[in-house]
Amino acid sequence: MAKRQREPIRVEAFVTVDGQEVNIDTLPQEKRSDIGAALKVTYLNALFRGKAVFRIEKAPKKSGHGA
Repeated sequence: MAKRQREPIRVEAFVTVDGQEVNIDTLPQEKRSDIGAALKVTYLNALFRGKAVFRIEKAPKKSGHGA
């Protein structure tokens, strides 16, 4: 039996930014990483509900002054 040629499945992910849906592939890598971290924290909080709370730690902003 010969296998039929199947068209590959194409998937696009969209997020809402400022009220508009944006294709995640068009966002800069830093923004994509932020979105991934937020999704991971949401997942972990749901998984460990009542046992632990996960948060994203904000990195301190670098000042433009030399130390």
